[in-house]
Amino acid sequence: MLFDALLERPARAVPALVASASSHLDCPEFARVANLGGSTTLVQPTPWLTLALCLLVAGPAFAQPQPLTRQRQDRRVSLPTQPGEPPPEVHVAPGSITVLMLFNAPVERDSLEVDRTRFKWVDLGERTLNLEPAAELGASERLVVKVRFKDRALPAQAVLGLVAHPTEVDGKVEVDRRANTPEALLNALTLKTTELEDLKARCEENGPMGLAFSGWLTGNTYPIIFIEQRPSAETRGLQFQRSMGFRGGHSALVTFHLLNLPGQTPWALGQARLIEAGGGATTILSAQMRPQPLAPGEEGVVVVEATTAPWTQGRAFSVELADTSGQRLLFLNLRTK
Repeated sequence: MLFDALLERPARAVPALVASASSHLDCPEFARVANLGGSTTLVQPTPWLTLALCLLVAGPAFAQPQPLTRQRQDRRVSLPTQPGEPPPEVHVAPGSITVLMLFNAPVERDSLEVDRTRFKWVDLGERTLNLEPAAELGASERLVVKVRFKDRALPAQAVLGLVAHPTEVDGKVEVDRRANTPEALLNALTLKTTELEDLKARCEENGPMGLAFSGWLTGNTYPIIFIEQRPSAETRGLQFQRSMGFRGGHSALVTFHLLNLPGQTPWALGQARLIEAGGGATTILSAQMRPQPLAPGEEGVVVVEATTAPWTQGRAFSVELADTSGQRLLFLNLRTK
């Protein structure tokens, strides 16, 4: 058994073990033996005694490393309020569930972004997130977790970096959003100011001034009123109210005001067709509706832009408006008033 134990150790370690044991054998206390007559005799240690002492001395040196133990702690982290700030770190470890407490506001449960294959346990509640990694993370490894808040305050989402710490693991972490601090409010104001400037620029480009600058407004651009030549027998719960047309420099616009009758399902525009009096369909450039979808009992307007005007004075043209499912269609026969 002693030889087997030695064979399990590296051969280069044996001389050092023997030397260590020999230093102890030089002590008289280890070599003095009592005789029957009361006298003592110094004896030479046997090889077996040397081997046994080698094992006793070397035992601690060859002890197996103990499993990594971490101190569990509860702490508080704050989300950054300025762009470019690094996300806070959370210490995680396998065998320990870390609970993130998102106290400031409820979160959108379907907005969680995380690599679930790296975790044994992932559970997102309205204000909490429970995580347990499936295996140890590398020394320089970082797993990113993202989740959005339901309200519109800033920061709009929580971004956290999950890392391993050699001596600590987080049990409960209170995530401070700091949504109402002066820094966060100033950042929100700056962002809204930028959005407002972008909106003003788009309005100037696409509004009435933009129509004039683009050459769309001409001397022939004036409203043309349309009326139904004969009411449609099948309206599918939609009621036509009024329509107008505008002939521009390089396209034409037709507007339709509709009412989704009470008791009907919401109606959302999916496709529009304009058919000229001669039977040919005009090319549709764009078709939009506001609001979208049209709720029961709600009135909305559909605006269709075509390459050419589908109407001719004194002659009727046809309109087909279909919802996104293609099941609820409205057919109209219109003529100029």
